[in-house]
Amino acid sequence: MQAMKDLQQELLDESRQRMLTPEGKLSLKEHEIKDVAGVITASIMGGAWVALDEFGKGSLMDPDNPALEAYKNSPMWNPARSDATIRSRPNKPGQINIFGKKVQGKGKGGVDLEALGVVTPSLPSHAIQTAARWMKEYRMREKIKGVIANFPFGSFFVTDNT
Repeated sequence: MQAMKDLQQELLDESRQRMLTPEGKLSLKEHEIKDVAGVITASIMGGAWVALDEFGKGSLMDPDNPALEAYKNSPMWNPARSDATIRSRPNKPGQINIFGKKVQGKGKGGVDLEALGVVTPSLPSHAIQTAARWMKEYRMREKIKGVIANFPFGSFFVTDNT
């Protein structure tokens, strides 16, 4: 359990270090460590700022984001946005932004806010994916070897000297 806690902290630290935005770094947190049927899992989590940092935003966002389709089909996606470019919202009630806050647009919407310089698109950092890949390929193996090397196997064996 302690080894998983250590790996979780390393994943959190590595991910934060690779993030491009202070908001993403601040919103990434430890999640839970679970022991289900002898399998121990640890996770980290973050909200909208982490998603924006990890997968980018606007015309530079990563189209391979596994949550992108769900986002596009949610009330958070701008209905005047036919592509990844950040555009103005239409004047329609009931809209919310990626942070869950109510927003009100103007007119028909659809104005390219990136071209006007009102907002700036950003490249994805892939900070969590990169840190997880590095940990999977190297660090987890190293940690498991250390746990096995230091595990008190002798405490679990009973011998009969007869």
